[in-house]
Amino acid sequence: MAGCTQCGECCKKYGMRLEATTLDIARWAFEGRQDILARVGIERQGTEVTGGRLWVDPDGRRASVCPFLELRADGKYYCGIQETKPETCTAHWCRNYIEGM
Repeated sequence: MAGCTQCGECCKKYGMRLEATTLDIARWAFEGRQDILARVGIERQGTEVTGGRLWVDPDGRRASVCPFLELRADGKYYCGIQETKPETCTAHWCRNYIEGM
């Protein structure tokens, strides 16, 4: 990603305000990614899945930081689910939030 310094700030500060789309949830179910689905607060209207809250702790409360954000030995942050991360994470990276504030 152009301009990204891998500081992790967008995932630490803004990652808990994001929502999963129904397409994200369907993709993770198809991929068998129970590790991801367990951290999404699935929202339903009746029996229909309408979206989800990112990210939740096992007790159902919002997590304080993205559970898939990894700090590696080189001092940079990496997305542990880069290959299947939520659409909103792909569309909104740190500069988008900073410039929009």
